[in-house]
Amino acid sequence: MDGLDFGDSFARLAWADPGGRPAAVGPAQPATVRRTPGGGLRAERAEGAFSARARLLGRPGPEGEAAVGCVLAELVRQTVEAGRPHPGEVLLGVPAYGTGEATLVRAVEAANLRVAQTLPEPVAVLLHYAGVRDGVRSTVLVHDQGATGLRLTLLEVAGDDRTVTVVDSARAPIGGDQWDGLLAAELRLRYGLPATAVPESALRRAAEQLRLALGSADQAELQLGEQLLFLDRATLAAVTRPLREQAAAAADALLLRTGERGWEPPSSVLLAGGLGAAPEAGELLGPLGLLVRQEQPELAVARGLALATAFGMLWIEHAPAGPAPRRRSAWTPEPPPLPFEDPEPHQLLVEETKLNQPPVEDPEPHRPPVDDPEPLEALLKAPVPPPSPVREAPTVRPESVEEPPFAPPTPVEEPPSPAEEDPPLPPKAPPPSPAVEEEPSTALYPVPVTHLDALRRGDRLLVRWAWPAQSREARVGWQVDGPTPAGVAGSGELRCSRRGYEHDGGLTLPVGRGAVDLTVWAYAPAPAEPAAQSALRVEAEPPEVRYEVVLPKGPRAWTSRAGLHGWTARVVFTAEADCRLPPLRVVHGLGRDRPTRAGEGTVLHELPAQELTAGTPFTLRLAVPATRGPSWLVCLPVAPEDRSVVLRPLALHRLRVT
Repeated sequence: MDGLDFGDSFARLAWADPGGRPAAVGPAQPATVRRTPGGGLRAERAEGAFSARARLLGRPGPEGEAAVGCVLAELVRQTVEAGRPHPGEVLLGVPAYGTGEATLVRAVEAANLRVAQTLPEPVAVLLHYAGVRDGVRSTVLVHDQGATGLRLTLLEVAGDDRTVTVVDSARAPIGGDQWDGLLAAELRLRYGLPATAVPESALRRAAEQLRLALGSADQAELQLGEQLLFLDRATLAAVTRPLREQAAAAADALLLRTGERGWEPPSSVLLAGGLGAAPEAGELLGPLGLLVRQEQPELAVARGLALATAFGMLWIEHAPAGPAPRRRSAWTPEPPPLPFEDPEPHQLLVEETKLNQPPVEDPEPHRPPVDDPEPLEALLKAPVPPPSPVREAPTVRPESVEEPPFAPPTPVEEPPSPAEEDPPLPPKAPPPSPAVEEEPSTALYPVPVTHLDALRRGDRLLVRWAWPAQSREARVGWQVDGPTPAGVAGSGELRCSRRGYEHDGGLTLPVGRGAVDLTVWAYAPAPAEPAAQSALRVEAEPPEVRYEVVLPKGPRAWTSRAGLHGWTARVVFTAEADCRLPPLRVVHGLGRDRPTRAGEGTVLHELPAQELTAGTPFTLRLAVPATRGPSWLVCLPVAPEDRSVVLRPLALHRLRVT
């Protein structure tokens, strides 16, 4: 699986090599497109070009999807030419906040790329800087500044359970385009360039080239027409200082807002984006008391997405709008120590009682009473009490037992004479057997897991969960509803080790495309209260049907019958599993925009429901009328709410017939 970074200005594909290091192909692909004289789209940075992602998220529709497909087609072509196989599944970087994630995913999948998972772009930057480490809790500020603007995101990282919380985010229109505008104004003023001789767009492109050249040199020059332009790093810093002050003020405002909510201040700033590579990008962030990290910021998102494909379990949470949860942190002062408590408070009472009583003379407590035999004789005549049971724990090493200080020696008992012998005592109960120290138990108890989740990848499920403390093994059971493919068990149970789970990033189960019921138990040394299993039901995945429009070439392509002049087209449907294709309408639309409903074009044919066999193409032939200008041929379901199958075109550009 590859990581796809589709930004406002550039797009990149990255992946992890066998050694786990991120890799990418050559320079980034421009993510801006312009219209060609023939009405098509071309991905390049030129005058009149617009951002494909900004157009898609700002005005969702066929134009934005076509622009995204044009950029991705060129990016895939460059990747394949470099020797990399065609990317099948991608991990897509998406904004931390916003509602455009689903729109972006649909546009990428319409370009014949399957989105296996999405990841917020600030979290990818965090992985690029190795900000998620086991046992480390921290707060960082992601400073992503590209060509179109600045995005600030505050993240809280809990490395002990691999959880990243997106605390807050802010955006500001302070990007490379604004830098280039100020530099262009400075160059025009310095060299006296009239607007009639040097257009503003050409001067902005020259300013951008000079700015990029200063990333690795102290000064740069560029020939623009008959004028030689010169720019040094000091001039760049002086001209762009107002914009950099605005960026620092935006970061300060975000930290002030999150601090008022109770969140901890960040310890470092992670620079990302093409503008983050400029030496002056983080100059004004240092006075905020933050450590600025600047390590290949232009590749931070792409490299982070590549690392995320093999990172394993990572939980992403979004903080609520209210105050921060109360938690203990490294910045919280230690509580005051508790008052000292005497472990033997009764001794103080004894001492106080002795102080209130008159002193009692103790006749030589350290010597045995040998001078006066009366106490000894009375002691011998006294009845001997039965010994109390004593539990003796077995000891491995003999330890010296010290007698308490000032204790009189124990008198030695002598056997009584027969005349003075007391009547026999009742039989004594046998002393209990000595207590044996129990060895620690090695029994394991089933306990439930948390954060149980499953992700479909074709006929397989990637099952993930959060392991309880001290758990090293889990039991996973599954039950598939309906038939399963050959070689796939309809039900079963297996054990999964935690070491293998963390190495693979989860547990992969071949279950087919039907609905699945999952149950997961983890084994821990202590039982859970109450004991309950973790269950999850994964709904069935509808079969996918792809179609493409084929126009034959040569004399046979033209048809003329019953007064209709045009081309004979073939629409080929292919299903990945046996399914029933719902009724469809084949719509012919005119213009630059691809039709998305029947009312935006002419219905050429209505196809009734068809039974499709997996891997067997079904071909529909129909005549397409001749038109002037661009036209499209698309297939739309009669009932848009019918979700029995997933209908996708093989490639968007093949839907355009003229």
